[in-house]
Amino acid sequence: MKMKNETNEILSQIVKTLDDAGYSVSEVDSGDYCLEVVAKKDNTKLLIKTLLNVDSERREAADDLRNMAASFSASPIIIASRMQNGLIEEGALYARFGVNVVNPTTFREAALKGMLPIVYSKRGGLYVKIDGDALKRYREAQGMSLGNLASKIGVSRKAIYEYEREQMGATLATVAKIEKVIKANVITGINILTSTPKATDFTPPTRDVARQLHHKLKEIGCKAIGFNYAPIDVHMHDADVGFLTNENMRDADLERKVDSALHVGGLLGMEPVLVTKDSCHLEKDITTIKLDDIRLVKKKGDLERLLKIDFSETSDCN
Repeated sequence: MKMKNETNEILSQIVKTLDDAGYSVSEVDSGDYCLEVVAKKDNTKLLIKTLLNVDSERREAADDLRNMAASFSASPIIIASRMQNGLIEEGALYARFGVNVVNPTTFREAALKGMLPIVYSKRGGLYVKIDGDALKRYREAQGMSLGNLASKIGVSRKAIYEYEREQMGATLATVAKIEKVIKANVITGINILTSTPKATDFTPPTRDVARQLHHKLKEIGCKAIGFNYAPIDVHMHDADVGFLTNENMRDADLERKVDSALHVGGLLGMEPVLVTKDSCHLEKDITTIKLDDIRLVKKKGDLERLLKIDFSETSDCN
């Protein structure tokens, strides 16, 4: 019970931070989803999961969080207080299965004050992100070649090249040497609020109806990503439609799922559509279609007519 209360406290802190920072916020009502909060401010969209200990996160849920963020051009963030080896340090960035991880204070500083973490942890220790343009500008202003600077600080020429391309971080000790030589600050913050990942896992959803739907959309050439731990089961990027199914769900659970999809859709610009095997009488403002009708779809025009949604001119459906 104590752990649950602490986790709820973290979630409350994050919602308050987002409110204070002027975000529109929607909480997602399910303990089994890959996210708990969707937030939007201007063009910034955040998908957030809170945990007490980040090591309790499952790879499958983190994959869904990352892929959902990629699909909606949002930033996925896990906010937690602890990890196996102790507390998550303030001002430092960690990662769990490819998702950025920070503690509540670090998130609050970034959201409210624009104070971004400058140190990130990865295997081997702590590293700092270098402002590549600044490093190159100061180096050239002092007439130093890549090799000259490399020899002065004791790294390879290729390392300096990678620092300037921002393809590699440097240790704190190396950055101190660089700044001493060029007499300038080259550290830059890591913007966790605008870090949109690329989708990396295109495994179909596991539930039968969602899997058939995902297969049909791919068959007619649509961009579709499936999920197992999200308020929607399939996102069709071409027309920003989020499909959800009611497979093996009680009415009360389905109502919560639909509510979550509607709220999330409102913030992310997504049209939720419920796909069912049988007739479903749900008193919610959501388009409902049968899987049998989806099976009859042969091309884009069929899907447009079925959904009563006009796809954009740039649609990748054929």
